[in-house]
Amino acid sequence: MRGVSNKARLTTATLAVPLLSVLLSQAGVAAEWNIETVDPGQGGRGSVLVLDKTGNAHVAYVNPLLNQLKYAFWDHLRNKWFTMIVDKSVDSFASLAVDSHQRPHIACLDYGTGRLKYAHWDGASWTVRIIPLSSKRLEWYVSIAVDLADRPVITFYEINGTDASAYSLKLRSVAWTGSMWEIRTIDSTPGSGKFNYIVRNSDGRMSVAYANVKDENADLRYAFWDGKSWKPEILLRSDDKKYHVGSVAIALDKDDNPHIAFSAAATHEVKYATRRSGRWEFENADRLVQEGYPDRYGIAIDRDGNPYISAFDEGADVLKVLHRAAGKWISEEVDSGSCGFTSSIQLSEREVIVTYYDLVNNSLKCARRPLEAIEPALGDVAPSRAK
Repeated sequence: MRGVSNKARLTTATLAVPLLSVLLSQAGVAAEWNIETVDPGQGGRGSVLVLDKTGNAHVAYVNPLLNQLKYAFWDHLRNKWFTMIVDKSVDSFASLAVDSHQRPHIACLDYGTGRLKYAHWDGASWTVRIIPLSSKRLEWYVSIAVDLADRPVITFYEINGTDASAYSLKLRSVAWTGSMWEIRTIDSTPGSGKFNYIVRNSDGRMSVAYANVKDENADLRYAFWDGKSWKPEILLRSDDKKYHVGSVAIALDKDDNPHIAFSAAATHEVKYATRRSGRWEFENADRLVQEGYPDRYGIAIDRDGNPYISAFDEGADVLKVLHRAAGKWISEEVDSGSCGFTSSIQLSEREVIVTYYDLVNNSLKCARRPLEAIEPALGDVAPSRAK
């Protein structure tokens, strides 16, 4: 196992590391990550990090050894983490949203049955319930957001049928109306929804980014709620129909523009998409030695609209944070030694914060560095490419 380094190592295609170190030193730029173990030996897979309006951090994650749903809370005034068990029968992934009262809502799947679960903290205790669905089988990712009335909206990947040739694979949503759970189909095209991630914009409408994983339909997709129905669209499709997409995550900027991070299996690239002036644009943020599967990337947007992406490079055994400064992508190595699977990233006013899974030690970890640690003045730094 490789040792953990708290010094971020920046890689670039045109500058040698010693020269880049000189440039960083001359600019007075620090690039150190402060790494801590939040929950040692008690899980950390599938972490989802959310910062609330008061500056506290909320994390949902799973202990895969005991099939437990866990929750961690960081009190910014006490600078201290607190952890607890929410449920004792969950599958490998969870999703979290925080409402207007800064209370967490979590969606996950029940271990062994695949039923959809919803957990909510009411200020005093957790309530965990099974959402009644007619779906025969649910797998992989679920994602949750809350509407303007603090009611949950959950997306999930539905699998109906037992024979591969007869599978009905589609992306669906379920929303609490205040009196009942309302179920809708977002995209019925076979294969849609395996990697799904939902967000709410400022006027309360939902958007979801997701992948279609069937060979004949393989692509990146996006859907938005127009107030009456879901409107799906295909963003990127390969001519050979084998452009398999994974690790999908989405975030909105202050103007509600969508920003999507995703992996391209055929090229081992971390890719980025955003919509500008009504048109989708795509960029290659980095090339990995080998993407982790089934990883889930993290993405956050700074006040200037620049994306930050967290991604695990399984081939290099490192967690990376990629961000764009002055139009160029910069790659930082945050942690190593099988640390970084299913990461989540957020930006506070002062810090970049990443939570992720330490596979070897079955632990939740958190890494932080100052938000301005790498300045946009380094505009001549080229996009990194792992070799």
